Amino acid sequence: MSAVLQSSREQTRADQKNSIQLLCPIYNEGENVLRLYQSLRAENVPFDTLKFVYDFDGDSTLPFISQIQEQDGRVRAEKNLYGKGVINALRWGFAHSGPGPVIVIMGDNSDKLSVVAEMIRLWENGATVVSASRYMKGGKQHGGGLLKSGLSRCAGLSLKLFGFPTCDPTNNFKLYDGTWLAAQQIESVGGFEVALELCFKAFRDGKPMAETPTEWFDRTEGESRFQLRKWLPKYLAWYGKALRELGRRAIKR
Repeated sequence: MSAVLQSSREQTRADQKNSIQLLCPIYNEGENVLRLYQSLRAENVPFDTLKFVYDFDGDSTLPFISQIQEQDGRVRAEKNLYGKGVINALRWGFAHSGPGPVIVIMGDNSDKLSVVAEMIRLWENGATVVSASRYMKGGKQHGGGLLKSGLSRCAGLSLKLFGFPTCDPTNNFKLYDGTWLAAQQIESVGGFEVALELCFKAFRDGKPMAETPTEWFDRTEGESRFQLRKWLPKYLAWYGKALRELGRRAIKR
């Protein structure tokens, strides 16, 4: 890449830095969002908008979001009109995001939010997708169950072994470039496998990707909406596509 093009890209991303968007799908998280917001403030996480996407008007989270909004005008609540479920909440959030970094976080406060600043730095350096990685050196996972965490770890590390740019493509704590994200047609229909889908598509299309170590903490409040048995085949489909793309590239070399 020429110095002129590099300088132009850096300037564009510098201009967009004031559009740091945090996207959080919610479903009856209740007071958890207060703890999430307190963690964001305690860790000095930079953001310009914090968007909570909900499915129905009776969601127990909404009164607590209203409390946050009273003290912080950057906080928004948007109703997902695409249909029920986390995949539609994420699709809605993606479709209604703008240029600049879009960072997906979870309402159960399971993510190590202090790494957001490093994710943004990697985006500023040109990354289209930044994975917060539990499985690279320095990363950790606390809880989650042997089956669920074991399958995720095995999938990520095996892809990395064959040359995939991140060893944690299934973690939904990710940063996406908003302009690139707006051009993606989301095919996932289950739930959180969308993170693997987007990682695969960025890799397939030759987009720069990066990762940084993180820690993940299993929820201690509320009920998990993760449906391993239902979603596993959908994860495996995208995992297979990533393996085939890696194989295709290996044959070309």
